[in-house]
Amino acid sequence: MKALFIVGFWNSGTTLLVDVLRKHPDLSLRKAKYKPNLEERTIKKILNKLGTDFWDFSDTYEEVVKNGFQNYHEPQLTESQQVRFRKLFNWHFWTRQSKILLLKNPYLFYFYNFINTIFKKDDIRKVVILRNGYSQVVSKDYWKKGKIEPERHLISRAIFWKKSMERYFHTWYNDKRCLTIRYENLSANPELTIKQICEFLEIPFEPLQETIPSAIENRMTKWNNLDKQLKSKVMVEIEEIQQKIDTYFPIIEK
Repeated sequence: MKALFIVGFWNSGTTLLVDVLRKHPDLSLRKAKYKPNLEERTIKKILNKLGTDFWDFSDTYEEVVKNGFQNYHEPQLTESQQVRFRKLFNWHFWTRQSKILLLKNPYLFYFYNFINTIFKKDDIRKVVILRNGYSQVVSKDYWKKGKIEPERHLISRAIFWKKSMERYFHTWYNDKRCLTIRYENLSANPELTIKQICEFLEIPFEPLQETIPSAIENRMTKWNNLDKQLKSKVMVEIEEIQQKIDTYFPIIEK
């Protein structure tokens, strides 16, 4: 099986990227109409049948804030369970041999070793999309929702993002079959970014050339409107890892 897994922190632009790539004739997206997050729900269902699941971080991210991911363990399936997983996965996500399966699932961002174990005999490529931490922390005003005080929720989200990026540098970053892109580059220069992905997959770029917009809006309103003191508290938490991302994956001016 050939497949491209699109992974990333929530609201990093995975859906946007898939919406562009799905128009390529060499890629096959198994997505049901009127059923959002089909890939996520299907893989979750398969895992449940094998007695495991995606990780539940809760709205407060308390465990990750305190201990990172050390108390979270990726599924350890027996050989027979791995065969069962593959059989169910192939049944749900079957595609022609001439096509590359296109699959998006943010939860798999945290299941790096699991993917490599289950699909070790397959031609699997991965694209990780990273987005500025301050955009992630205030995304969709999630920090204003839930049962805990908003400022505490905001800082918890900042620490959770930081810990997630640290995990990225210990996993995906070291994978030669993984391409990392920046959401900011995808927004400012979609053509350059999509061309880079096509080269990585060894598929022609031309079929997508006419469908790519010249630019995509990168909304920063929520961050720009955030109180200065709250901005400062967020940056204290994320600045070091944000600088590392900016150094390793700089934003390219068009």
